[in-house]
Amino acid sequence: MAQLSNQELEGVLSNSECLITTAEVNAAYDKLAAQLNLHYAGLNPIVMVVMNGGLIPAGQLLTRLNFFHRMEYIHATRYRDNQATNELQWKMRPNADLKDEHVLLIDDIFDEGYTLKAIVDELKTQNPTTLNCCVLLNKLHDRKVPNFKADFVGTEVVDRYIYGCGMDYHGYLRHLPGIYALKE
Repeated sequence: MAQLSNQELEGVLSNSECLITTAEVNAAYDKLAAQLNLHYAGLNPIVMVVMNGGLIPAGQLLTRLNFFHRMEYIHATRYRDNQATNELQWKMRPNADLKDEHVLLIDDIFDEGYTLKAIVDELKTQNPTTLNCCVLLNKLHDRKVPNFKADFVGTEVVDRYIYGCGMDYHGYLRHLPGIYALKE
């Protein structure tokens, strides 16, 4: 991935608009945490972060969870140089044995869902007791992978190229606490 200059990144930010504010994102994290705390009470699940996008949402959510859990991470992607491909590339497979475990995947967004579904299909081969997906955002469009959806969704976002809260702009800007898009 090509390095962008600070001047280029400042230009991106000045030509962007905030679609979901930090306060709205925090409200979405609070809502998700309340749902997860209710659902996973007493289940002692494995919380599995999908890198890189799930890092920021997981970091925000984990401090809000009040049930005991273990944390793992995986790294799989279908993207090369910001372009989607049809092939799932595993950069880090799960280390934990998932058989008879409750597993919660945390990712940044449910966009088309092909990557998340491929991850779920792979993890299901280990026969977990339950396997659910939690995402901060659900992008609103009709290009979703058939017969699959996220189990826990923080909030919805319009169908635009977005960044912030774990999602990147050419490898940058994942750290932003709100959701942004280039101005139309």
